[in-house]
Amino acid sequence: MKLHSGFFPIIVLAVTFLMSTASYGKWVWNKDTGWMQPPTGDVGSLEQRYKNALFMLVEQKYVSAIKEFKLIIDGHPDSEYAESAQINIGWAYYLNGDYKRALKAYDTVLREYPGTKRTKEVHEKVFQVGIAQMETNEKAAIRVFEKIIENHPMGPIAPESQIKIADCYFKLGYYEDAVDAYKKFMENYPRNEWIPYVQYQIPLSKVYFERQQERNYGLLISAREDFEEYLVTNPHGVYVEDAGRMIEEIRVIEAKREFEIGEFYLRRKTPSSAAIYFKYVMKDFPDTIWAERAMERLEFLRMIEAIK
Repeated sequence: MKLHSGFFPIIVLAVTFLMSTASYGKWVWNKDTGWMQPPTGDVGSLEQRYKNALFMLVEQKYVSAIKEFKLIIDGHPDSEYAESAQINIGWAYYLNGDYKRALKAYDTVLREYPGTKRTKEVHEKVFQVGIAQMETNEKAAIRVFEKIIENHPMGPIAPESQIKIADCYFKLGYYEDAVDAYKKFMENYPRNEWIPYVQYQIPLSKVYFERQQERNYGLLISAREDFEEYLVTNPHGVYVEDAGRMIEEIRVIEAKREFEIGEFYLRRKTPSSAAIYFKYVMKDFPDTIWAERAMERLEFLRMIEAIK
């Protein structure tokens, strides 16, 4: 079989492309270094050693990566790679689910490299640890967020850290603490974009707190007033429908309470006092079932001439 004269160069190009593609497929992208080749076994320069450690990190070989980063720090503590190595140690621990050691590693960065230009980045990574801990250990997460605020109270992550503290209390069922934490956010960051969320969470926390206590109507009324304020200040807010529904639920509870007070006076054989409460229910809660029942009671009292 005779091959065409132009066929051989095409085969060479195809083989070359396949070889380069296969080799390229082993490379890994990292935002700090770009495309990275796998370690060759030859450590070479400090830069190559650092890249090899990064490659291990990207390949999810966290224990090996941590070991390499530590060796870089121990052997070259004053090099340009030492700080980055320490940050990456924290990141490797985080990715490996060891949040306690991750936090210690980040604390070391802030202690050993005070005033570093990467302080914001470190705080953001600490914040990520706190977010991860919220899934399994809210109390530990609270300590993380509190430390962020303590270290950098006016930093860009401080406001959201305060919200997360309140959210953690809410998740734990510590609703009174949640209310206090949300209020602290409003006091410290009154112009923050999260204000509408906090304005909704405060009365919601009060509602859940009232359910724990049972029959704390003062707290319930306070929650209704807060929900109404949310609707006034955020007429197109995300939680408008939810706030409206919560207001109606609270109003039904209020109406029931007032109706039951009227029933109490009826049992005490003081119909005139009972009528005051029944009229109040009809006037202030006209769209509830308790208004209908109050009207029935008033009609009955008039029929038996107990009231005019």
